[in-house]
Amino acid sequence: MTNPEHTPAKYQFKAYMMLFLIPSVQIGVGIFGFQRYIYKESGHDAWMSVILAGIVTHIVMWMMITTMKKNNDDDLYDIHRTLFGKWIGNALSVVIMLYFITNMTAIVRTYIEAVQSWIFPDFPTWLLGLILVVLMVYGSLGGIRVVLQLSFISFILIAATTLLFYYPLQYADWRRLLPVYDTTVQHLVAGSMKMGFTIAGFEVIFFLYTLVKDKDKALRYAQGSILFSNLLYLIIMVISIAYFSENQMPKTIWGSINLLKIIKYPFLERIEFIAIPFWMFVVVPGIMMLAWILVRGTTRIFKWNQKLTIYGIAAVVLVASTCFQNRRQIDQLNDYIGQYSVVVSYYYPCLLFIMTYVRQWWKDHKGSKES
Repeated sequence: MTNPEHTPAKYQFKAYMMLFLIPSVQIGVGIFGFQRYIYKESGHDAWMSVILAGIVTHIVMWMMITTMKKNNDDDLYDIHRTLFGKWIGNALSVVIMLYFITNMTAIVRTYIEAVQSWIFPDFPTWLLGLILVVLMVYGSLGGIRVVLQLSFISFILIAATTLLFYYPLQYADWRRLLPVYDTTVQHLVAGSMKMGFTIAGFEVIFFLYTLVKDKDKALRYAQGSILFSNLLYLIIMVISIAYFSENQMPKTIWGSINLLKIIKYPFLERIEFIAIPFWMFVVVPGIMMLAWILVRGTTRIFKWNQKLTIYGIAAVVLVASTCFQNRRQIDQLNDYIGQYSVVVSYYYPCLLFIMTYVRQWWKDHKGSKES
């Protein structure tokens, strides 16, 4: 079990730290071009799909924390064993770990593509991938404290970059948001489903909650972190709809970067040349967090050496990221991860929530019979 009573104090942190940790996983490469995927489904009502996805995310977060409270504050690996037994539980944990390592590969490769598309077209994929995984190894071996410190820096950069989206407002045509609710419920739901890859990542609460010192405040700050991410995506989506024409939006691959492209200063013609490299400090804490979770899982289930495990994870991510050579392949990877993310981040926590209450009812019912 991972009860906090048995967790060294140096690995624990205050609940408010989740304001930095969760957005560091939720906000990454998905923000570069999430607009066109949702717009293709919901049209100019895409902002409503973002709100719908955000509301559902808040509900699922409440389910996640309630599930952990009902299971003695255990993390997901222990909950699997409690609900499904040792063998099935460990098998499900392995599936979750495969999901995380695939997600890491998609994040690394998408960021590399952004650098190659906008700054250095001939930059070797393997070299930038190596830089990212080396940073990932460093942070993961340093533990949650290192990830937390870098997540705080990431949060500051995200907040600062958000201010730059003020400039495209000068060219916004707000009539493009009208008429409101010009689509069907089915299209709005389909659009919110496309937010899977973009807004997923909050499921890391399943592994962070057990390390929180003041658990009575955990839900409040976890919901606050999600609210920050939701508002950021909503603001960018509204600005994008008002800025791009109806024909431009579905064809704009890097919507958010294109919004920044119009910003020009006397001393800096291409601000994206600064923004994209700096965004590495936003991407890296996210993959560090996922690697840290993977190491916890392999140590718990297979008793593998932590250093050798993280080196192996780095090698797998590096090799896998170089296997995707063109935009079509990367799109297919992101589509696959997006669908998988919806299952892991939304459907699966609902199942665990229900099973936890069923198990509690069964224990109470069985106890009343014996008495």
